[in-house]
Amino acid sequence: MKIYSITYDKVLDLKRAANEKFTDKIHFHDACGGQYFNLETPNAELQKFIVNYFEKQGVTVVFAEDNMNFHLEKP
Repeated sequence: MKIYSITYDKVLDLKRAANEKFTDKIHFHDACGGQYFNLETPNAELQKFIVNYFEKQGVTVVFAEDNMNFHLEKP
């Protein structure tokens, strides 16, 4: 799999969808090394939501060991 980047519009769609169900925020970072996201605090339900959200688009979410930072991959 390779690292997958998304548009700002898709980032905003994710944030809107998550904000409808959760109070925890998703932060987005876009730098020369690529895109990644992080959660303010570990939240298993929000993690499941994010994984399901991207699975529908054929995208895999890869969480770091801290369960707060993640990036996207696509075959």
